[in-house]
Amino acid sequence: MSMHKLHIIIFTAFFISACTQINSNSEKAIIQGGDTIADIDVSLSKFDAIEELAAIEDPKENKITFKASGIEPGWFAEFYDNKLRLVVEYGKDSVILNQEFTDLKNEKGFTFTNVVKFHNQQTNLKFSIVNKPCVNPGNGNKEDRVVTVELNKKIYKGCGYFIK
Repeated sequence: MSMHKLHIIIFTAFFISACTQINSNSEKAIIQGGDTIADIDVSLSKFDAIEELAAIEDPKENKITFKASGIEPGWFAEFYDNKLRLVVEYGKDSVILNQEFTDLKNEKGFTFTNVVKFHNQQTNLKFSIVNKPCVNPGNGNKEDRVVTVELNKKIYKGCGYFIK
């Protein structure tokens, strides 16, 4: 459950318990400068208030769709729907690329090449995801993809898997 929904539930519970009379069926007057400028009907029940609060949607969360990692040197990558986060050299360097990644689950594999800014200069970033089982040497887990990353003429090898 997201923090936003948790806050809504807590607020709703507080709101319901704190209000002694939320039901109101009456006419209210809107007054400006001593003059009545409008009369409106007000009708709100506790259930209506809860329904309105529940209808508030969370902003679209950026969810990880694919993770990859390797060792020697240590690195990891996280693919989101619209972003790539790559951390290399045991966390010393990183690249964040804002771009759509819709073809990751292609049955033929996935290859991605782009020019990125790294150490204040332009360099090539290449990802290759092969649909072949792989045992991650860092943790011994069996994963479903072989991953190779090339950044700034350095090659990083490892394994990856889709987040369910």
